[in-house]
Amino acid sequence: MNSHSKRGFIYLTLTIMLFSTYEVVSRTLVGKIDPAQVNFIRFLFGGIILSPLALLEIKKSQTKLTGKDLVQMALLGFLLVGISMNLLQYGINETQANISAAIFSFNPIFVALVAAILLREPLGLKKILGLCVGFAGVAIIFFSYDNGGQLYLHGLIYLVLAALAFGIYTVLGKKFTLKFGSITMNAVTFLFGSLLFIPFLLWRGIPLFSISLDIIPQIAYLSVFVTGLAYYSYFKGLGLTDTSLGSMVFFVKPPLACLLAALTLGEQLTWGFALGTLIILTSIYALQEKPKKATSPRYLTKEKTQPKGKHEACREVI
Repeated sequence: MNSHSKRGFIYLTLTIMLFSTYEVVSRTLVGKIDPAQVNFIRFLFGGIILSPLALLEIKKSQTKLTGKDLVQMALLGFLLVGISMNLLQYGINETQANISAAIFSFNPIFVALVAAILLREPLGLKKILGLCVGFAGVAIIFFSYDNGGQLYLHGLIYLVLAALAFGIYTVLGKKFTLKFGSITMNAVTFLFGSLLFIPFLLWRGIPLFSISLDIIPQIAYLSVFVTGLAYYSYFKGLGLTDTSLGSMVFFVKPPLACLLAALTLGEQLTWGFALGTLIILTSIYALQEKPKKATSPRYLTKEKTQPKGKHEACREVI
């Protein structure tokens, strides 16, 4: 492993650690703040943190953001912040941290399904089997709890819909990721998605920034570290390594988040939950495409480093 790959590995390890704490920290906010307000604040400040990096990315690539681009990316931002991540935040409130981490890790499966429908990307037998296995994993998790999972029914529905909405966001946002770069795509959608979410908050009577002092540390952590720093380290890591190493984020994050939830929140893990999670991760592996070999990732051009069919750059937003 050369020096660049080592640096990339360090960046991706940091990413995994930060991403894995999201559901756990969010669970500590249950009953103290509306999930929609958490979602608004973390993406607004996450977008602000990424903005300087996005400007550098645009300047370096010498691309130009048009009004049409901004409008389309703003609408995608609302799909992300206002719908997908909002459903995810409510799903975390209605279930457990470990369940949320396992179910939302299902989102690459929806990415493949939506890409097949909207972009006519071929699924193939391997991907079809992966999709079926993934849905079976979700069903096993659902029925592994008392009363057939009825206690978490609403939360599970929120989580599955969140993953589906994120799949649509990822596929529709692919052309902007390829054109402007991952950091720019996320910075713009984070910022505009948060701003378009404000009318919903006002309509619901939810304050924008009025929060209790005792939860400021958690909100600051989710905004600065999970939604800001983690995305920077993720994209930086991808730029220094190959795609196969970058995809480890999607396999390590769910079990690590479950372990943290058990240690810090005392959440119980069932054999059915463990089996369902393993099946979901197996289905995600089946959907992975083998990246083309490259002698030195950092010397590849922007077009060559962009994911093809996997939507790697923005498929994991948490």
